[in-house]
Amino acid sequence: MPITAAEVRATQFATTRLRAGYDMDEVDAFLDIIEADVAQYADELQRSRDGEAVLRTQCDQLQGRLVGAEQRLSEAQEQLATVAKGSTTALPPEPVVPPELAAHLGEHPDAEAVLALAQRTADEIIRYAQARADAIRASVRATLTEQQRLLDSD
Repeated sequence: MPITAAEVRATQFATTRLRAGYDMDEVDAFLDIIEADVAQYADELQRSRDGEAVLRTQCDQLQGRLVGAEQRLSEAQEQLATVAKGSTTALPPEPVVPPELAAHLGEHPDAEAVLALAQRTADEIIRYAQARADAIRASVRATLTEQQRLLDSD
């Protein structure tokens, strides 16, 4: 069992009768106990320091992973917001060029510009048609709901 600081402070050595001083065997035995305890404490301290270093390394690694995860989460949230808003920053679909038209693209230098304009125009027409269809559906739902309310009240 390790010796305590209070026990070290309270230790008293017997004096010798033949000469002045303490009994050397008693002092040597006490010093052996102190030496063993100090060595044990030093080992425990070193193990604690090694454990602390390992924990700090793991903490640093986890913090790095957390930062990376937060960045990926932020990017995913931005992408989700973009999709939810129907943002036009999303890449438009690649135009499908029929083979017979593809042959003419190489012959006419302005053909690609005309095709790109046609694709943009088609995309706008589709968006307008989708919005109009949504408005018609909403109007029909409102009318049906109103008619249902009138039938229920009669």
